[in-house]
Amino acid sequence: MKLPQSPFTRRRSDNVSSATSHSGWSLRRRLLLAVMGTSIGLWLVSLSIVVGVAWFATSDVFDDALEEGSRLVLQLAPLSDAPADAARGPRTGRGDTLKLRMYYQLVSPDGRVLLRGEDTPKAAFLPEARREGKASVWVDGELWRVHVRPGPGGITAQVAQPMEERLELLEEMAENLAWPALGMLAMLGLLSWFLIRRLLRPLEDTAMRINAKSPHDLTPVQAQNPPREMQPILDALNALLTRLATALDSERRFTADAAHELRTPLAALRMRVQLIERELKLPDAHLRQLRADLDRCTALVESLLALARLEPQAEPLVRENVDLDLLLDSLHLDAQDAGLRMERALAVTHLHAAPALLASALRNLVDNAVRYGRAGGRVRIESMQLPQGGTRLAVRDNGMGVPAEQRARLGERFFRVLGTGQTGNGLGLSIVARIAALHDASMHFEDGLDGQGLSVVLDFPPDRGS
Repeated sequence: MKLPQSPFTRRRSDNVSSATSHSGWSLRRRLLLAVMGTSIGLWLVSLSIVVGVAWFATSDVFDDALEEGSRLVLQLAPLSDAPADAARGPRTGRGDTLKLRMYYQLVSPDGRVLLRGEDTPKAAFLPEARREGKASVWVDGELWRVHVRPGPGGITAQVAQPMEERLELLEEMAENLAWPALGMLAMLGLLSWFLIRRLLRPLEDTAMRINAKSPHDLTPVQAQNPPREMQPILDALNALLTRLATALDSERRFTADAAHELRTPLAALRMRVQLIERELKLPDAHLRQLRADLDRCTALVESLLALARLEPQAEPLVRENVDLDLLLDSLHLDAQDAGLRMERALAVTHLHAAPALLASALRNLVDNAVRYGRAGGRVRIESMQLPQGGTRLAVRDNGMGVPAEQRARLGERFFRVLGTGQTGNGLGLSIVARIAALHDASMHFEDGLDGQGLSVVLDFPPDRGS
């Protein structure tokens, strides 16, 4: 169970977790899709234009070849008296080795085929054609491109080419163009991905700089040569951090000043109560209660002042190699007056920490353990080496303990478990939590000794300087 954080830290963590859990959309992916989608669209348009231009250009060439072929076919007109099946001209049909395969007919005025090439349809392409021209016709279930040239005696020379051959040539041309273009698109995709990733690197670097900031670091975010489009975002963020730092500093100053100013009148008031008790020379329950209330107010003021001093600071924490045995001896921690026994189990005797803050944390933890302990109970201070290299420091007792469902709120300011019958201000564990955060340590709670009471456990990270 992790330690509940301060309101500022908790709000920051909630915002970060909600931002990371929300998938959202990827700017990099959208840019890549936009570039590739536009490129593929333009490629398809350009391919269509190239194929269209090629189609019209090759059609003109083929049509010119058909026109020239019709002139040659008219030279076969003297053979027109022979039967159509016997009188066949040069083999220019399917299977010929000519690059341009043409199929011809000599058609009489009445529409009979007088002469035709091999594999040329027996039916006339255009039986009623009398004038020169070009046309596309269906013959024997196949589409043909035909050029008609009139000859002497009303004979027409009709030279044709299957449209399928033209389409095959067009498909071959499109295929030859498509594969290199697809390869170029693949290269464009890889290059675009690399360039977009590189150009968006400043966003990632700035996000890492912001994420690396701790709650007590409210200095402006510095980006190395940020793009012009990102500068307004940085300016707005830095302005927000400045306003937040000013607000927190004002709140911290107010808390510290108020706590400091309250110490003097409270001390004077307690002294006046003591003087009244001496003058009366009689024990008075009301005066004793008043003095207890004043002591409680003084403790609250001292705790507030301690918290104010522990609020986020820009200066780094000064740490030393602290001898835990000597530190505990100097604190004079004694639980005999409360009927408890103090124990030590220090497997690790040295800890890299700020001595004054560590002493304050231990004093608060032991004070809580003694206050909420039971007569004849125990309070044990432990230290041990963690498997990952850090150090665990724990204060355990076998007192009344805290219900598991309420442990999550321990460490919140002014939170106290009801029904304990003990006085307090609910700030002791808040001070310990803040000290742990300043040391980058985690704080959690476990069951106490012999399965009873409560254990407050601080896990310190490994010493970076070691």
